[in-house]
Amino acid sequence: MQPELSQRQRTILKLIVQEYIRTGRAVGSKSLIERYDLGISPATVRSEMGELEEQEYLAHPHTSAGRVPTDRGYRYYVEYLLDDARLPIPEQITISHQFRQVEAQIESWAKLAAVVLADMSGNLSLVTPPRSSVERMRHFELISLRGRVVLLVAVTQTGMVREVILQLQDEVSQEELSALSQRLNPEIRDLTHEQIRRLAPGASGLASFILEQLADLLRLTEQEAQTEVFAEGLDYVLQQPEIEGGPIAQRLLELLRGGAILSLLLPQLQPGDDVQVIIGKEHRAADLHPFAVVAASYGARNQVAGLLGVVGPTRMPYGRSISIVRYIAQVMTNLLRDIYDEAEDED
Repeated sequence: MQPELSQRQRTILKLIVQEYIRTGRAVGSKSLIERYDLGISPATVRSEMGELEEQEYLAHPHTSAGRVPTDRGYRYYVEYLLDDARLPIPEQITISHQFRQVEAQIESWAKLAAVVLADMSGNLSLVTPPRSSVERMRHFELISLRGRVVLLVAVTQTGMVREVILQLQDEVSQEELSALSQRLNPEIRDLTHEQIRRLAPGASGLASFILEQLADLLRLTEQEAQTEVFAEGLDYVLQQPEIEGGPIAQRLLELLRGGAILSLLLPQLQPGDDVQVIIGKEHRAADLHPFAVVAASYGARNQVAGLLGVVGPTRMPYGRSISIVRYIAQVMTNLLRDIYDEAEDED
């Protein structure tokens, strides 16, 4: 799309998009003249609005004399007319503080990111934990609980923490468990579940059992990472007048409950350095045509990548949404880098 509109048309389109996002009502020439000092007559505004409608940037609802933006109009607005909005510094400080207060685990950060995104954007948020093509082990611990009952805590290289309670054949002291983990950790560091499993037959009884359990945990973590998504803020979207109580709301609920929304979005959301915006019928999936998505990837040194974003009606405050998504993606990336820096320091 080329910026072929005149400066006056660009101004009018920008104001109509902003007014419609703000009010949810079709925008007429009279309201534009009354609210903004355009320096032109109402007749000229109507004429320019007619031109914008002919070029499919605006639509004319049958129940109103005003105009509303089309998907094409929103796209032009996002590409050429949107102010370079940045998240205010006080909000940046608040967000960073929230992330530093939670447990330093990927899942905790991903869950918090979903909550913050939803609350700040007023839309549905989706966050996938970072995933790599193959999960690798970072380290594990064995903690004696009582008798023959032991807690196995495993941490992957992507920062995912997995726990499982094991029942051993014989009672083993904490000292022996610690010695075993200290011996095995250097051997299994950076290994995949298949590589760890191949070590088990050559190990002693307890060590072999622990290696098998670690391989199982790592394999399950890898499988879960392909479909896991944290979602928050559904109520925000369901309360929007375009969606509330109708078939669109019901379909969105079905997509979320079945986890299908992620499979519909992922093919169009590619890892990259900046925010991606998909509007209305730009979605390949017809079920997502009523919605706009603002999303970004986050990750550490091309080793792992997750996605986060917001989903809402096409009448979305794009500037606000983009600034929030961009900043939280930066925060998540920095937190992941901290994890990898710590891991390298341990080597």
